[in-house]
Amino acid sequence: MISIVICSISPERLQQVIQNIQDTIGVEYEIIAINNREKCWPIARAYNEGARKARYSNLFFVHEDVKFHSQNWGVIIEEKMREPDCGIIGFAGSKVKFRCYSGWLQTPKMISALLYQREADGTKLEVRSVFKERPFEEVIVLDGLGMFVRREIWSEYPFDEESLTGFHCYDLDFSLQIAASNQYKNYVCCSHKVLIEHFSSGNYNGAWYKDTIRLHKSKWADKLPLKVPNFEISEKERRKYEERCFYHFVRGMLTVNCSEKKMVVKEFLFYSFSWKHLGHCVSIVCKYLKS
Repeated sequence: MISIVICSISPERLQQVIQNIQDTIGVEYEIIAINNREKCWPIARAYNEGARKARYSNLFFVHEDVKFHSQNWGVIIEEKMREPDCGIIGFAGSKVKFRCYSGWLQTPKMISALLYQREADGTKLEVRSVFKERPFEEVIVLDGLGMFVRREIWSEYPFDEESLTGFHCYDLDFSLQIAASNQYKNYVCCSHKVLIEHFSSGNYNGAWYKDTIRLHKSKWADKLPLKVPNFEISEKERRKYEERCFYHFVRGMLTVNCSEKKMVVKEFLFYSFSWKHLGHCVSIVCKYLKS
């Protein structure tokens, strides 16, 4: 039995995803749709309000721009959620969360994912770190397109309405809270019996960069990095990949209107010391001067 919480801004998409869930889920469920065209709540509040109304012990926070391509996927998910240490289950995530500013996405080596992703030139099957023997892969942080969690865990670690006052970083913060508790494990569902399609790839605008920077500084700066226990990475590798992740974050930030540009560029210039970093610094300074 699953309570499905959807923060909706499109009646058409909402009806499509409700019909798709009805046709494919295979277990008892309820839909709790928050009409956010009318309420205009931050997504953290919308999800919390939806969860408070839930009748069932399993919650599913999901975007309305998705479609399931498998039958009876609810059976597979419910079985996994019965494990006492199961935290959040999603469809894309990272085994490591670096200390630098970033969303859930770190570098390809750390990603686990199994989903259809709609892009401008078509829909591709995104497959990362998927193994036949492991239908669920442990991760630290998850993408928010769809997140299953038991209601008791959400009650203990609800979405942070005080820090998250917009429409970004709710997934990063929520999955970090639960991973950092050391009580539960987050997972990406890598089973071919649970295939989902996501119609959009996210909106990395100035607000996303600003919210990501603020969340790191106010809440997570002294708690990162975090990684899953069985993921081996040396200190040298970690520094290399973290510098690269930070570099891509800064490059992206310089393409949008973000008031924190100067501060973050300065932090990046003093972040690491290597020949690769010096090259990245030159690239960032040139891009900053043009922005």
